[in-house]
Amino acid sequence: MIPKITQDAPNIVQRYWCSTCGRSLPAPDQHDDQWRFCPRCGELIEYEKAEPIQWREQNCEKCGRPLIQLVQDRRPFFRANNEYVGASLCRDCLEEHCVQTNCLQCDLGNWPGCRYADIKRQGLQKAKEGGEDGV
Repeated sequence: MIPKITQDAPNIVQRYWCSTCGRSLPAPDQHDDQWRFCPRCGELIEYEKAEPIQWREQNCEKCGRPLIQLVQDRRPFFRANNEYVGASLCRDCLEEHCVQTNCLQCDLGNWPGCRYADIKRQGLQKAKEGGEDGV
């Protein structure tokens, strides 16, 4: 079994998952004695065949704000700024999108259980508070 790798942003630690049963696995270098089998389904873990996430520079599709940048160093690396939330939009543009969009018709998140539900809730709260101040 070749584990799946997920990573929320380039400067966040990678997470490993069993591709058979979905159980979280430790990183191969996390323990002195590397796990050889998934504790849930018993599949042999082939860490060496797992493909790491390939990052690239990315800007917000709406406003152009940089989200992920290549940092030129002795060993170049990618870094996400605080506006990156895992989408092609920055946090502000995503909040605006979420407030104006019916979740059932959205193409960015998956309803129910959308990972951006908190951003929508915060945007609706801001809009509500802004409406009360203008009265």
